[in-house]
Amino acid sequence: MAAGTAMQAAAAATPLAVEIDGLAVVRGGRVLLELPRLAVRAGERVAIVGANGAGKSTLLRVLGGFVPATTGRVRVLGRELGRELGPALPARALRELRAEVGQMMQGLHPVPRLTARENVLIGALARWPGWRSWARLPSPALRAEAEAALAELGLAALADQRADRLSGGERQKLALARLRLQRPRLVLADEPTSALDPTAVEEACAVLAGVAQGATLLTVLHHPALLPRLAGRVIGLREGRLVWDLPVERVDAESLAQVYRAVARPGPGLGAPADEVHLAPALVDGRARGVA
Repeated sequence: MAAGTAMQAAAAATPLAVEIDGLAVVRGGRVLLELPRLAVRAGERVAIVGANGAGKSTLLRVLGGFVPATTGRVRVLGRELGRELGPALPARALRELRAEVGQMMQGLHPVPRLTARENVLIGALARWPGWRSWARLPSPALRAEAEAALAELGLAALADQRADRLSGGERQKLALARLRLQRPRLVLADEPTSALDPTAVEEACAVLAGVAQGATLLTVLHHPALLPRLAGRVIGLREGRLVWDLPVERVDAESLAQVYRAVARPGPGLGAPADEVHLAPALVDGRARGVA
């Protein structure tokens, strides 16, 4: 009992990396996300699951400062983000925040005309002295760090290849290497293994976990097999709303079905509800089968 109380006290004393109160994101009259309350403590590893359109990517984009809240309060690493119709976070403060937030987002691509090495070095821009960043002259130590990150992900032979000539999986690995150099305090990863071959998924998870060592990690995942590797806590979203918030060991087929089950909608003609779509077996027992 005393040990449990001490652990709870220690957790309560840990500062919040993410704090959300009364958040709503509305676009075109449609509620994309509605979260009355969400708190993530520094150092936590949280996975976000749910069907397409559940609001997972929207949540990460709100936290990254790309999508403003319509209403509510959002604080990330101690900074309050602006609302759609309210005062925005000053540009300098937003730049400082983004230097501390590592992002692997769908749609955030490497700079096409730069080489793989140059794209990785972008992750360390906040650590370059001013004149070196203007002149694009990284220090020898940073160059060595970039080479090591590329080698770790099997991209050493592609270091001088332009980013627009890389495959989708190679670009995803490149984003991981860039995160390695950034050394972020908060990592937002949206399906970080979606473009990878099954043989590369384990390696990518290990790198992502290493990048997030000592940082806070929020990851959108669709494969339950990956949940224990990247999260200690899982939140389930459905139609933009929080359905459950559980320790990873309590996430089972029943809880996953609650967020992946299709919403009943009027069918054609007679207005009858559409058939319920059930989870594929590989999704339900993914931890037993491994990643498909």
